[in-house]
Amino acid sequence: MRRLRRILAQVLALMMAFAMPAAAEEQNMDARVDEVFRASNAVGGAFVVAQHGSIVYERYYGIQQKTTRVPVSEDTYFRCASVTKLVTGIGLMKMMDEGILDPDEDISTYLGYTVRNPSFMDTPITLRMLMSHTAGLVENSSFASQVSILSDMIDVKKKAGSNFKTDVKPGSEYAYSNFGAGITGAIIESVTGMDVSSYMRKTLFDPLGIDAAYSAAQLAHPENIAAVYNKDGSLYLAPSYMLRQQYTQEARPDYHYRVTIGRLLIRPRDLARLGIAICGDGTVDGVRVISGEAVAAMRREHSEETDGITADSPYTFFTIRQDTLFEGLRVYGHQGTDEGIVCNLYVEPENELVIVVMTNGCNTKRDNGIMRITRRLAAIAEDVYIKGNVE
Repeated sequence: MRRLRRILAQVLALMMAFAMPAAAEEQNMDARVDEVFRASNAVGGAFVVAQHGSIVYERYYGIQQKTTRVPVSEDTYFRCASVTKLVTGIGLMKMMDEGILDPDEDISTYLGYTVRNPSFMDTPITLRMLMSHTAGLVENSSFASQVSILSDMIDVKKKAGSNFKTDVKPGSEYAYSNFGAGITGAIIESVTGMDVSSYMRKTLFDPLGIDAAYSAAQLAHPENIAAVYNKDGSLYLAPSYMLRQQYTQEARPDYHYRVTIGRLLIRPRDLARLGIAICGDGTVDGVRVISGEAVAAMRREHSEETDGITADSPYTFFTIRQDTLFEGLRVYGHQGTDEGIVCNLYVEPENELVIVVMTNGCNTKRDNGIMRITRRLAAIAEDVYIKGNVE
């Protein structure tokens, strides 16, 4: 019996010897991450890292809302601004997998009226162009108006001329376009007969057990919605306002073309799981999200020979290619900003690494195009999960 107790004590000592450094390492990483959030004047934020198909680190910082002082947690829904485009892109790739959409089909086929740049009537506008920001649309303010009707703006028989760059052939020039991203939402509604948020919930989010929506009212736990703050810390959007925003749960493509620009609300772990899918072979937790071929297509650079896009666009199917985040490695993903929001989802396939950064308000300074807060958090992940430098 004494010998058994001695052996058990030795085993326990060994387990503690391994566990204590691991705990100390995590505490050190927590302190480094918190310092980045603090230095960026974040009201609240989340940093999630996944590797080899599993979440390996998560840290939640600050509060959801200044008036309630509820801490940010894994249950907090953040508005993810333009990362909405990437998530919508995953849904669109799924539709392509299923043969519902063709990236090179004239979008007139889907919308039911002729969409053309009046100066280039023989050049169809395609979904591939919209998703690579090469459709030649004018990024004016008219598309953001609550009373503007989409068909009035892009139907060649109406006022299309004022919404296209008349000296730019579609597919020949890159220009980031919120308007183009919004049109993809109208296409989803025109083809499926469902409002875009309900369609994405039914076909993408629900099968993965993800509670996310383009309308706050559709979320299961609206009490966990984070407020949005300006860069100076003042309130920009309260959860109560988001819940009051009108959203019709029926297909209205002429009016719902603003939804897919940046309205998605999602929890950090769920965004990371979508990142796992596009970092690997299109699956997460054993569930097929999109095909491996679709994942490869999201990473592929354009060429005139393969897809007819002559523009030097960094985006393919709403996925940007970045070469400056990690040393000597290419990442794929998207960045989102709106007032004080920062949201980033990046995947690095070689090391099977996924990082998610979400805030509800912070300093939005950039370094070489990427938010400074994201670069600093990514550097921590690179140290630990790529270089293996554990302090």
